[in-house]
Amino acid sequence: ATGCAIPGIMAARTIRNERQRRTTAMLAPFMPCGAKLPIIALFAGVFFGDQAWVGTSMYFLALMVILVSGLIIRKITGDTSRSLFIMELPEYRIPSIKRAALSMLSRGKAFVVNAGTIILICNAVVHMLQTFSWNFSVVAESSPQTSILASLAGPLAVLFIPLGFGLWQFAAAAITGFIAKENVVGTLAVTFGLTSFIDVEELALVSGAGEVMNVFGIGAVAALSYLVFNLFTPPCFAAIGAMKSELESPKWLWAAVGFQLAMGYVLAFLVYQIGTLILTGAVGSGFFAGLAFVAVIVAIISYIMYRGGQHSGAKI
Repeated sequence: ATGCAIPGIMAARTIRNERQRRTTAMLAPFMPCGAKLPIIALFAGVFFGDQAWVGTSMYFLALMVILVSGLIIRKITGDTSRSLFIMELPEYRIPSIKRAALSMLSRGKAFVVNAGTIILICNAVVHMLQTFSWNFSVVAESSPQTSILASLAGPLAVLFIPLGFGLWQFAAAAITGFIAKENVVGTLAVTFGLTSFIDVEELALVSGAGEVMNVFGIGAVAALSYLVFNLFTPPCFAAIGAMKSELESPKWLWAAVGFQLAMGYVLAFLVYQIGTLILTGAVGSGFFAGLAFVAVIVAIISYIMYRGGQHSGAKI
């Protein structure tokens, strides 16, 4: 799943226990995949001076989130069984270098073409929505908030104030991230007008880390919060499609997407508010509203866990 969430999700089909197979498919996308690396690289380069601990900590955090989430889902489903996986391995042989190289080139080309097409189309749509207003007149550079994109993402940005990034540009980038996580970097570059500093094709910071940080208008804690939010919210549409295939239940699919949204929001809230409290001695903006929302999420999950425990006890 560290390369791509889709193979990790599909690999869950080898697990015989149905509930454990579904749990694995739900949690595999939490591992940072290759599509999320440009987001990590951008924010690590802009706000943390390319510090290695940023990327490394995301992987360790993912492991902890998967462990805790697995325990939560196990409590909800009431599954206490253990599944032993035994597979007879074939005889090892030295692979053909020619065949391996051709296979890698073919698959790599297909991935680049498919991913590049999605990113190109998405960035074009984002650029169009940002260029025009609802009456299809060109938006002035001094008033980007009148664009179609701003009006669509603006209401959602309010929900992100307790997370430290209540700007419509960040909300728009998070939305396009559901299509493909690589889109987050490209959308940020387009909406903030930073295409001269961020290469939207290579999805990398070219220069001007200080200028990009000033334009973003958020601090390091909020940047870390945004990074966590994008890493732990639902993956791209392709991965969600793979989840649908493996979960084999619309109910489980919606539960998985809802759980991932809840985890991403709660983790980002904790990162921003606790980080702000440590650095400034005061909580961040929108603390009480965010706390109420998080409390509702925790209450719902706790109630579902309680119901799951009751059903498990009844079966015993």
